[in-house]
Amino acid sequence: MKFSDLLALAWRNLRQAKLRTALTTIGVVVGVGAVVTMVSFGIGLQENLLRDAFTRIDFFTTITVLGPAADTFLSASEEGRGEEGADRSAAPPPPVLDDEALEGLRRLPGVRAVHPQIRFEAYVRFEEKTRRIGMGAAPIDVTANPRFEERLAGRHFSREEAREAIVTERFLRRLRAPSGKGPPAERRGPFVAPPEQSLVERQRLAQSVIGQTLTILTLPLDEAPAGGEFDFSPRMPPRGEAAPADGEALDRLAREEFTIVGVLPTAEGVDLPFAGNQLVYLPLPIVKRLAERQQDPLQQMAEMLTGRSGYGSAEVRVGDLSQVEAVQNEIGRLGFRYLSLGNRLEEVKRVFLIVNASLALIGGLALLVASFGISNTMIMSIRERTREIGLMKAIGGTDGEIMRIFLLEAGLIGTLGGILGLACGWTIDRVANLLANRWIGQQVGGAIRQVEFFSIPWYLWGGALAFAVLISLLAALYPALRAARIDPIRALRSD
Repeated sequence: MKFSDLLALAWRNLRQAKLRTALTTIGVVVGVGAVVTMVSFGIGLQENLLRDAFTRIDFFTTITVLGPAADTFLSASEEGRGEEGADRSAAPPPPVLDDEALEGLRRLPGVRAVHPQIRFEAYVRFEEKTRRIGMGAAPIDVTANPRFEERLAGRHFSREEAREAIVTERFLRRLRAPSGKGPPAERRGPFVAPPEQSLVERQRLAQSVIGQTLTILTLPLDEAPAGGEFDFSPRMPPRGEAAPADGEALDRLAREEFTIVGVLPTAEGVDLPFAGNQLVYLPLPIVKRLAERQQDPLQQMAEMLTGRSGYGSAEVRVGDLSQVEAVQNEIGRLGFRYLSLGNRLEEVKRVFLIVNASLALIGGLALLVASFGISNTMIMSIRERTREIGLMKAIGGTDGEIMRIFLLEAGLIGTLGGILGLACGWTIDRVANLLANRWIGQQVGGAIRQVEFFSIPWYLWGGALAFAVLISLLAALYPALRAARIDPIRALRSD
């Protein structure tokens, strides 16, 4: 018998028992819909976290390249000489993380941006208050570092040498916090969470400081001699002399004035002094000069002993998560040490694989229940069609053809239920995604970026449909074998 004839016969048999076939198919629809909905939620969560969230906050696409310390250069130079000062074979000195090295890192495939990390602390005067504040460098191109793209007020630097500053909300809290001389209830310390403010209030506060002047205080330096070397000895009062008054002390300090042009939002709700984030950002060339003036004596001595100077670290930003590992390998080949969370990406993916498998198992239980319905339908069909089966065998039908008819019927139920289950799962995903985004928008109180909580990739479509057909065929295997073993003589005698 041709396959087309077997298929037509199987379809005719299913149509003769429409109600039973419909109820059995609904069981498959529920099972496939449950699998698709649960697994698509796990995949959507993974994509939102890995592709959007981690990429947006630069955790997994940022590699911190570390420059060698001064002790490393000293050890290399000492190991390279014998007892009498003669050179001997030794490992080459580590590369210096200087501007030339940064340019080499920028040329690596997959690297989006590279900029050095320069940090120092200085006393800052703002609105008649003086505080010790952490300073940092910001690139002129905001696309090189996404943390500078979102601002509460103002703009980014106009040029590289601009006498402009960008501050954070934590800076405003630090400088505008009460001094602590009042009653305990009015005191505000770094471990006290600020009062809740709406976005409009925060923007209004940020806008109020745009255009104001921020002054960085530094120790005055002697004039440079003819050789071009600066004397870094500060002009401090001799030991035993009384310190000058506040106003006189301020007059004796060097001042660097900057105009505040932007305010960055602060995500954390508590102002922790050890959080590591800088409170004031200046253009990179200006930070280089100020950081050199703020060097402590040990840093100056290290450069004198080694004759090598460079950046302590640099940030390498990779364009895509899939390229992080290749960039890390290239950085290691150049001889630099690095720190990155990108090598933990596989562990995160492994966790999501376990989560998705668990969700698929829960959804698959519904499909397993549907398989019992398919077996029951096939067994009932055998009882009703015993005489028909005997007649088919009497006119030459083989056991294999009888089995194929029942397997085709189960395959048709699985295919139809799988397609309808996919449509049902997609509909549930769309409705749930719409309702979730609407609820989040109401809670936030404004327009938000639409988040896709569910994702149905092609392999989930194909896998769910194939799984439904496979379960249906397995469920019909025993009834098909039972139908093939029916004795045709007894079957023809049955009522």
